[in-house]
Amino acid sequence: MPRRIIRMTAREVEGLLRGHGFQPVCQRGSRRKWRQARRGLQVIVPQHHGRQLPLGTSRNILVNAEIPESE
Repeated sequence: MPRRIIRMTAREVEGLLRGHGFQPVCQRGSRRKWRQARRGLQVIVPQHHGRQLPLGTSRNILVNAEIPESE
């Protein structure tokens, strides 16, 4: 049975990205761009000020960042 993705805030997602070697590049409005130059990956994290991100958004960020859902 596949594991379910838990709901996370933008701050929690950014902590996970930072742990996998991503660095913040820039911010425009309420969107922050993160890159990992070594593997050429880039993701955009919306800033929802303490609210949890929608499940589809969280999953899409993790898939594009090539972070296993088990984390």
